[in-house]
Formats: sequence, C-alpha cells, structure tokens
Amino acid sequence: MGDPAGISAEITIKSWLSRKTKSVPPFIFFGSNNLLLRRANEMGLNIETKIIKNFHNFDADCFSKFIPVVDIPIIDEKLGIYEKKNDSAIVDSISSATDFLKNKKINAIVTNPVNKNSLKYNKIHYSGQTELLANIFNSKQQVMLLNSEAMRVIPLTRHIPISAIPSSISKKLIIDTTRIGIESLIKFFNINKPKVAITGLNPHAGDNGLIGNEETQIIKPAVEYLRKKSYLVQGPLSADSLFHESSLKKYDLIVCMYHDQALIPIKARSLYSAVNVTLGLDIVRTSPDHGTAYDIANKYIADETSLIEALNLAEKMIKPHVK
Repeated sequence: MGDPAGISAEITIKSWLSRKTKSVPPFIFFGSNNLLLRRANEMGLNIETKIIKNFHNFDADCFSKFIPVVDIPIIDEKLGIYEKKNDSAIVDSISSATDFLKNKKINAIVTNPVNKNSLKYNKIHYSGQTELLANIFNSKQQVMLLNSEAMRVIPLTRHIPISAIPSSISKKLIIDTTRIGIESLIKFFNINKPKVAITGLNPHAGDNGLIGNEETQIIKPAVEYLRKKSYLVQGPLSADSLFHESSLKKYDLIVCMYHDQALIPIKARSLYSAVNVTLGLDIVRTSPDHGTAYDIANKYIADETSLIEALNLAEKMIKPHVK
C-alpha cells in the first residue's frame, strides 16, 4: 500500500490504467480499498476494484477489469501529511503480502514508498523496508541493488550517518556484499560472468593513502581476495570519474561505499526508471526508486514509471524460477 498520505495510491491507479497501453503485469494491491476508490475519484478517474476474500477462488484474469485488493482499512489520511495512526495498517500491508509470498500464493513483492517513521514491527523500528523485510525473512545479510538501463549500483552501507560510514565498512562486508551481487546477477539477470567495479571511500580513492587509509587497509585487500576467487572485480576506483558513459560500459555492477555515492548518479541518469531491488532474501522484492513525495501528493502529477518498471522487473526476475 505504501503511505496513504503520499503518492502510492495515485501511482498504483495510474499503473493499472496503463495496463492496455504499457507492459504492466498483473498485481494485487495489499491496502485500503476505499483509499483507491477515493483517490481515483479525486483525480477524476474511473477504476473498478475487486476485494479478494478467498485466494483459492482468485482469478488472475480479473486484472483486465479490476484492481484485485486484499483490503486493509486505514483510519484516515491527509495528503502530504504523515499520520502516525496509519502506521499499523502500512506495516500490516507489508506483512500480509509476505504471508502470501511465504505460502506461495504470490511470486514477488513490489512495495510502494513509505515514511520510515511507520516501520515499527514486533516492537522494533526499522530504518527502511529493506531492513524490515530482512527481519521477516530471517536474512542474515540483505543488499540494496538499484537497477536501470544505464547502470546497476549497490550501496555497501545504507541509512546511516555519514560520520558512521568509515567504521561501518569492512573487508568482510565488501566481500559478502559483492558476492551476493554477483550471484544475483547470474541468477536473476542471466549475466554469466559479471564485471564489478568497487569504489573507494575517499576522494580519488584515497590517492595511495594520502587521503585516508580505508582504501589500502580495507577495500584493496577485499578486492584482491575476490580476484583470487576468480571474480571479475576491479577497485578501489575513484567515484568521481566512474560514472562516465565510457566507464559504465565496462561494468555490470558498481559497489559503492555509501548511500549517496550510489544513488546520486543512478537517480541523475534514471530519475523515473530506476528500480530498488532487495537481494539476499531468497524472494523477489522490488520497489520504485523514489519516496512518498508528500510535496506533490495533492497535485496528482506523480509519474508512475518507476512503479511500472518495478513490477516488470519483478516479473522478469521470477519467470525463470516459477514452477
């Protein structure tokens, strides 16, 4: 469902209405049925929904006429304003979808944007849906992949303060993250021998120790270990010149040291087409690469492209593995 006060309902409706003109695979909406109907009415759009009460009798072909909904009521919403009272419904929509996935009723999860303040589950507050899903699926290590036609990037560290990054990176974290990335490209993206670039942390990749020592003491040893294991890995490379067109053609994946080092270039190049993919969960989970967009939630001008891309990528990732 995402945050009812953001653009999630809007882009869900727009994606469904695009099903005949764009490639939109069938999906089920886990969230408030009334929210969808109310938002469509506010936008002057006509939609039909169908509440799923018994999944065993669910007909996937109904997607051509209805938005299938597992109804999770909300209390109320004010567009553009975070409401704590809807936190439980937001989390319920995520956990309900994971229950369906665990029971093999659905094949993948595509999550709409939420406010991170909402993500409290089993008395634990999570910094993102990636971390919440890792807990639900008992994942020891989850990896965030941002995918677009222009590039694929993984931030080694995610939602932590800049000041905490140097102490958070380690040789083991780099090795494990890169391995998960490579194995996922082979499994889900049919890339037999992925070529991977690993950035430095400091400007100019440390300039041989002149600007910090993380590159020489942590990143380079990790790269050398991976290369000895026959992985096609290069680094540490300076991030300031790595995202040029000529450089991007050389690599299937770039592992970056922190959130913005990875997300700024891919969002600059692929603003509405990048997709967030969670690796390391043993399931397929994707999401749009943007947030709740409270600032435009009452203007009804949100672009649904990233959600459609997330739906399509999820379908491509599960196709070779659906029995």
